Amino acid sequence: MLPKLGKAINAVSAATHGHRHSTANGLPLSVIGPDVKIVGNIYTQGEMQIDGHVEGDIACQRLLVGEGGRISGEVTAETVQVHGELTGKINASSVLITKSGRVTGDVTQDSLEIEAGASMEGRLIRRSAAAKALEAAAAHKGNGGSEPAQLAPPATPDITQEAAGNA
Repeated sequence: MLPKLGKAINAVSAATHGHRHSTANGLPLSVIGPDVKIVGNIYTQGEMQIDGHVEGDIACQRLLVGEGGRISGEVTAETVQVHGELTGKINASSVLITKSGRVTGDVTQDSLEIEAGASMEGRLIRRSAAAKALEAAAAHKGNGGSEPAQLAPPATPDITQEAAGNA
C-alpha cells in the first residue's frame, strides 16, 4: 500500500512543480473529475474534459464531455464532443454527438456528426448559413446607418368641439 501512496505523492509533487499535462497537439488539458461540481464560467486556451457537472458557460479550444459529464450553459469551442449531457447553446467549428450523448439547445457549427442513438433537441444552424443571413440583413440596411423613425406629432384635442358637445 505504501508504494502506491508514494507514487501518488510523487505525481502530485510533479504536478505542483510546473509540470503541466498537455495533449498531443501541445494544448494544456484540464480535467473536471466525476466527483466535481462547478458553478461558474470556465475559460481556457487549451482543452477541457468534463466528467463532472458544470453550471455555467465554457470557452476553450476543444471540449470533451464524458459519459458521466453534465453541462448546463453555453459552450464556445473549436471542437466539441458530447458523450454525456449538454443543455445550452453550442457554437463550434466541429460538433460530434455520440450515441450516449444528449444535447438540448441550439447548435451552431460548420461540421456536425450525430451518431445513431444520440439525443438532439434544438435547432441546427450552419455557420456559413448564419453568416450569409447576417450579410443579407446588413445589405437591406444599406451602409448600416438608418434614419430615425419619424413619429407623427401627438394629436391635440379640439377643446371647442368638446365644449359644444357637453352643452
